[in-house]
Amino acid sequence: MNKLYFGDNLEILREMPDERVHLICTDPPFNSGRDYNAFIGDSLAQKKAFTDTWTYDTAAQDTRADIEHRAHTSNTYKALDTCLKGYDLVLQNAVSGNKGATRAYLAFMGPRLAEMHRILKDTGSLYLHCDPTASHYLKGIMDAIWDQDNRSKNAFFQNEIVWCYGGRGMSKTRFNRKHDTILFYGKTKHMFFSPEGASRPVAEEHVGRYNKTDEQGRKYARIKNRDGTYSDIYLSDVVREDWWEMPYVRGNESLGYPTQKPRALYERMIKASSNEGDIVLDPFCGCGTTIDAAHTLKRQWLGIDITILALDPMRQRLADRHGLEPSVDYHIEGYPTNMQEVDKLLKEGDKRKYHDFSNWAVTRLGLKPTKDVGDGGHDGVGHATLWNPQVMKETNARILAEVKTGKPSLTQVRAFCQVMHENNAEIGIFITLESISAGMRQQAENMGSFTHNGRNYPRLQFWQIDEAYFENPDIINTLVRLPDTWRIRPTQKSERHFDNKQMHLLRG
Repeated sequence: MNKLYFGDNLEILREMPDERVHLICTDPPFNSGRDYNAFIGDSLAQKKAFTDTWTYDTAAQDTRADIEHRAHTSNTYKALDTCLKGYDLVLQNAVSGNKGATRAYLAFMGPRLAEMHRILKDTGSLYLHCDPTASHYLKGIMDAIWDQDNRSKNAFFQNEIVWCYGGRGMSKTRFNRKHDTILFYGKTKHMFFSPEGASRPVAEEHVGRYNKTDEQGRKYARIKNRDGTYSDIYLSDVVREDWWEMPYVRGNESLGYPTQKPRALYERMIKASSNEGDIVLDPFCGCGTTIDAAHTLKRQWLGIDITILALDPMRQRLADRHGLEPSVDYHIEGYPTNMQEVDKLLKEGDKRKYHDFSNWAVTRLGLKPTKDVGDGGHDGVGHATLWNPQVMKETNARILAEVKTGKPSLTQVRAFCQVMHENNAEIGIFITLESISAGMRQQAENMGSFTHNGRNYPRLQFWQIDEAYFENPDIINTLVRLPDTWRIRPTQKSERHFDNKQMHLLRG
C-alpha cells in the first residue's frame, strides 16, 4: 500500500477511486509570495514547486474552463465553480498584481480540494495547513465543497487550529507573525475522532505516568496529592485546545528543506483522526513529514509531489528513520529505482518526462538542474570550491553535465566539449544510457585533465547509468572522478526511529 508518486497531484488524485483514504494531512503552497529557490540555487528547473508566487496566465484560465465544464455533471465542481465566480467579483476579475495572483492560486487549489473530498472515506478527515495570506479564501472554497448539500449549517467544518511556533525576529511596525492555520474538516457526520489521540502531547518525562488502564481500556495516571491522597488523571482528559504551541523544526530533524514542518505537528493530527493500519495521504508531501509521521504511527501512507528534488530527501529520510528501501518496502511511481523503470519513463515519449529524468540524473551527481529550454547545451551545473595554494585563496571549479537518453554520437560529445569551453568549465560529465564509442573516449583524451592538489582529473568524463548504480548508488564515486571537496554525498541523514537491533532484523 505504501507508495510515493512523482507528478502533478491533480492528475494522480483523479486516477484514485472514490473513498480511497481515511485521512489527508497536507501542507500546500500558501500564495505567500516567497521564493524558495535558494534551495536549488540559480536553477530554473522545477521552479514552480519552490516559488510560492502565482500568475493568472493561460494555465489558470484553462483550469477555470475545466472546472466550469465539470460543473455540468458534478455537484462538487458546481459548488466550486460558484464559489470561484464569487471570488472573481471580490477580486475584481484581476489578472495581475496581488488579486490576480490570488485568483490563479485559487484556480490551482480548487480542483485539488474537490478531488481530496471525493477520495476521502465517509469516516475520513482533512487537515489543510495554510497561513493568513490564503486561509480565509481556502476556507470559503472548502465550505462550498464540504457543505454543498447542507443548507442548515456548516456541519463538517470542525476547527481552525492555530499552530504557534515562536522563534526569532522582531517587527517595529506590527506584531510578529509566528503562527500558521490548519483547517480541520470531516467528510461526514460519521468522521472518526480520537479524544485520546487529540490530547495535547504529554511531555516526554511524564509519559510513563500514564501506565494504568481501566476496564474501558482508557489510560490514566495515579497522582499523589499533597494531603497524601491519590487522584486518577486520564490521558484523554488532557486539554485539547484548538491552538497548538509547538516549536519549528530543530536539530537532527532538519533536512534543510525550505518548507519543512515538525513531525510532532503531523503526528498529533494523525493520532486524532486515524487508527493503526488506516491510509494517510499527503498530496503535497514535500520532504515527507506526513509520510514519516504516518509510518512512525503504524499507518499506511500515500505521498505525492511534483518535484524530483523533494523526493530525494524523502527517500533518504525513510531509509534513515525507518530502514525502508524503494521497490522493496514501498513503491515509487514516476521516479526511477531500476533500469526497467528508466526505460518505461522514457518510452512514453513525453518531453516533460525526459526533462524529469534529466533532472534526476544530474542531481545524482549533486549538480543543479538547468531550465528545460534554452539551457545552453548542458543539463546540470555546479561549482566546487577549491583551495589554491599558489595564490593562497579559494577558487571555484565549474562542473557541467549533459544527459543523452538515445544512442550517443561523437558529434554530441564534441558539441558538449564546445559548451565546456564557452562556460569555462573545468570538468564536464556526459551522462548516457548506452555505451560510449572509442572515438568518444579519444575525444575525452584530447580534452586533457584538470589538476588540483597534485591530482589529475579527466576534464571530460562519461557516466553510463546501469543497474549496478541502482544496486549500489555509492558506486558513482568510483565511476565519476571529482575533487574531494565535491565528493557526492547522500542527503542529510535523519535521526533513526529504530535501534541497531531493529536495523539488523530489517536487513537480516
